[in-house]
Amino acid sequence: MQVVEINDLHDELLLPWLDLYETAFPPNERVLVSFLLKVLKDKALSRAQQYQLRAALEPHTTLVGMAMYELFPSCHAALLWCLAITPNERSRGQGGKLYEEILRQAKPTNTAMLLEVEIPEEAQSNQERQLAQRRIEFYRRQGARVLRGVHYMQYVGQHQPPLPMHVMVHPFQPMNGQTAFDVARAVFGDRITQVGALILE
Repeated sequence: MQVVEINDLHDELLLPWLDLYETAFPPNERVLVSFLLKVLKDKALSRAQQYQLRAALEPHTTLVGMAMYELFPSCHAALLWCLAITPNERSRGQGGKLYEEILRQAKPTNTAMLLEVEIPEEAQSNQERQLAQRRIEFYRRQGARVLRGVHYMQYVGQHQPPLPMHVMVHPFQPMNGQTAFDVARAVFGDRITQVGALILE
């Protein structure tokens, strides 16, 4: 797998990247496409460098996955906005390869990678519940942990209401629940609050 950066509105990978983004995630978890286009426009002007758009290619020409993460230099943390694999490439280890590469890129300057994942108990159907649980287990197998004892609301923009989500933390160094919460609080601000004992599970 080759993982390349998209940093130009004219990149030929942008349209398939956007197609996968729009089909892999439900509408209430997606930012507007105009936001993503503005990020790339700003990056061309040497702004918005904290946003990192990645395309996974196999074998070197065909898009098989997409990801986006954001860097927070002030608190030495990164936030994985999204990661998806094309339907015909799922369950073949491609997701793990892409996630591993994102971690490799983010690790040198950060203490942890944060992730937002659906809460299985909030699912509207048994199928959605199973999918949410599978996502959590996927990230757990890679080394991430659910931060318990918190309440978090994901906000993707004024076009969608805030959505309760789990926060997962992938530590790059030894970290307990309190330290993980401190990092998450620095990234998410008031959208995350402590409601119980802080545990990385």
